[in-house]
Amino acid sequence: MEENSISSAILSLSAPALTIIQDKAEAVDLAREINSYAASLRDQHPTRFGFLATLPSLTDIDACLAEIEHAFDGLGADGITLLTSYNGRYLGHPDFSPLWAELDKRRAVVFVHPAEGPVPALTEPSMPGPIIDFPHETTRAALSIIIGDVMRHFRQVKIILSHAGGTLPYMATRIAYQAGGSPFLRNRSAEEFITEAKQFYFDLALSAFEGPFDLLRRFAPRGHITYGSDFPFAKPYSIKGQADHVRAVGKGLDSSTEDGDEAKAEGWEIRRGNALRLFPRLAEAGEREGNGAMDGVAHASTGVAKAIVER
Repeated sequence: MEENSISSAILSLSAPALTIIQDKAEAVDLAREINSYAASLRDQHPTRFGFLATLPSLTDIDACLAEIEHAFDGLGADGITLLTSYNGRYLGHPDFSPLWAELDKRRAVVFVHPAEGPVPALTEPSMPGPIIDFPHETTRAALSIIIGDVMRHFRQVKIILSHAGGTLPYMATRIAYQAGGSPFLRNRSAEEFITEAKQFYFDLALSAFEGPFDLLRRFAPRGHITYGSDFPFAKPYSIKGQADHVRAVGKGLDSSTEDGDEAKAEGWEIRRGNALRLFPRLAEAGEREGNGAMDGVAHASTGVAKAIVER
């Protein structure tokens, strides 16, 4: 964090999370232990850390609802982490509606991280799933959320897609104009599908390179992009290069022009402002301690939202 001027991180557990725990009681106990530990780090360093709560597998909805209650009401979690699918069911599946209803009631921030898909046998062994398939799993989960009417029925939830939304910004128009108006999209028009696809938030983990970053900036609405590092999975030199690219947005422009002002404002939002709106507790804690300069959101094996700070 120090090497990249990162002063705040919202911790979480990445894939495969607790889906590898077969015993339900053990998964429940481990989720409680992980969340309690994350909360203790936050309590020791309230401006340095927050956390997104870990849930047992969504195959046990009652246990998940109980942990959500404990995480928010007992521990003060900043949000929840979900994987893209559970036991062959993506996040828009009707079985998950009680979970979304509870998160909607709490106006929760939900971070969606990809995991191995329902058909791992189709993965070519020489092509690692986390590198090749994870972005597609994110897109499948996003599509499931849309056609499962999660975006329409649970409007108070803010959903962050990792890795710039996977392939969604690239694929959205293909999906919309090939399937618009069809039963596949539940009779949504192409325009309606695109509108819902743009309601997600997007982090930049492993995606702040020039090509994908520029594509995402053209696709996502203003205020919906946050910085992400993917530490510790991303290589240090990669993190630095991407962070530098993000910091370059709007810099070196003539602020006397409208375009220059707008670009600099957008750069500030991506580095800091959008994350503060998603996680206002960090902004409030920073103001109390005189440390409010936060740059954005990221994720890692023990941390999803990594807020970069310009000192």
